[in-house]
Amino acid sequence: MFDFEPLYAPLPDRKAYLDRMGYAGPVRPDLETLNGLVRAHLTHVPFENLDVYDAEADIPIDIPSLFDKIVTRRRGGYCFELNALFYALLKDIGFDCYPVAVRVVWMATRHMPLTHRATIVTIDGKRYFADVGFGGPAPHEALELDSPDIQVSDGQRFIFDKSGGDTVLCRVTDQGTERLLQFSEAPCDPVDFLALNEYQAKSKNSGFRQTRMVNLTTPDGSLALTGNVLRRHQNGEVTETVLKTREELRAALRDCFGLEVDFELKM
Repeated sequence: MFDFEPLYAPLPDRKAYLDRMGYAGPVRPDLETLNGLVRAHLTHVPFENLDVYDAEADIPIDIPSLFDKIVTRRRGGYCFELNALFYALLKDIGFDCYPVAVRVVWMATRHMPLTHRATIVTIDGKRYFADVGFGGPAPHEALELDSPDIQVSDGQRFIFDKSGGDTVLCRVTDQGTERLLQFSEAPCDPVDFLALNEYQAKSKNSGFRQTRMVNLTTPDGSLALTGNVLRRHQNGEVTETVLKTREELRAALRDCFGLEVDFELKM
């Protein structure tokens, strides 16, 4: 008999998680808190797939395992890890929320499976879309899900398109509208993500098995490590550094992302 209860376990230590996020604001089930939590998470907890790509390890998504990895060992993770633990935090604070399964359609040229997880939060009768686990262009706060208007987050413009059945989060640029994430607004259960996580962690078709991805939002831009190329986006300018040795990779992970691992990194 499989034991799925750890997927529903309560958050072990709220204060320790908030400290990991560098969050010192109000802790209430309101929009100010939600936006503060999303921003703090994006700027302190990296999106990363080191366990999948470099270590080729199993990826548990139960709450105790995620807390140990992200909070105790100060690692990051990908969506099924980051958004799962973030959901546990929101529930612990008292938010009315539920998870949804998502297709990443950003730059997609073919049919895409459900390979992402996000959270819908209801506050004072309004629904918001919150995501702390997308490695692509993402809003730095929650977006009002039922608004037909363009919403601005740190200079980026976003809009929800509901014309085709599913809801699609789009980014609006000077070149046009760019589709990012497509999802049904129907609630999912934490157990529903087991098979999706297994695909992302183990399938040869998973992008996470094919290259290293590490991302972190910064106050003036972002840091991204793709393979062995480190890109720093700062005030609209991009600098690129090719890391040529494992020692340089470890130094970049430590100094840029606050990550230290005890397994061998691929070159």
